[in-house]
Amino acid sequence: MNNEIEIKGKDIEDAIKKAAEQLNTTKDNIEYKVIEESNKTLFSILAPKYAIISAKVIDENKCNVKRQTTEIKEREIVELTQEDKDIITVKINNFLNEFLGAMELQFTYNIEFDNDNVKILINGDNSGILIGYRGEILDALQTIINLSVNKQIEKHVRIQIDTEGYREKRKKTLESLAHRIADNVVKSRKDITLEPMVAYERKIIHSTLQNNSKVETRSIGEEPYRKVVIALKK
Repeated sequence: MNNEIEIKGKDIEDAIKKAAEQLNTTKDNIEYKVIEESNKTLFSILAPKYAIISAKVIDENKCNVKRQTTEIKEREIVELTQEDKDIITVKINNFLNEFLGAMELQFTYNIEFDNDNVKILINGDNSGILIGYRGEILDALQTIINLSVNKQIEKHVRIQIDTEGYREKRKKTLESLAHRIADNVVKSRKDITLEPMVAYERKIIHSTLQNNSKVETRSIGEEPYRKVVIALKK
């Protein structure tokens, strides 16, 4: 399995300890890389120190049984009944009809369920207006509807909104960007910091380059200005 986790501690040693506990193994069976660490300056005493690492298990056989149970719980999917789906559909309909109606534009949309993942596909002659600059409007609408619907139901669902196939197009664009920037880093031998991205876009960059033998990635900064740094592997 060898799943990788990201974890924060008061320093690197503390983060490693927490990773070992979460992965139910020993510290010497952890492989990790530092993603972010608070600067050690004269003024660092005024702000709390921290370190963020990504960690994974070296030898799965050295993990105890407790870890297997934990992994099953983490992968547990919320099963929705037909009644759940009907309630969620009504909540989404109410929200979108009010929102889209206020824009005075004609849209149609489909709602698809895949267990606790809900996908809303919006169609219309002017549906591109919902995307905004690099998906900003679409992301904002998605955040609002997730908060609105989940506030009114007992089971938690993850709602994704898409229009004109934007999500898949953006994914391919980011994957291409990741490979291109990685090549530039290798040629120039200098780190390159990308512009701020939302969490799911940063994840695409990390995932695209995770098996690259020459570069590594890490995130820096605070939301909503968090960025990905692509650097040569040491």
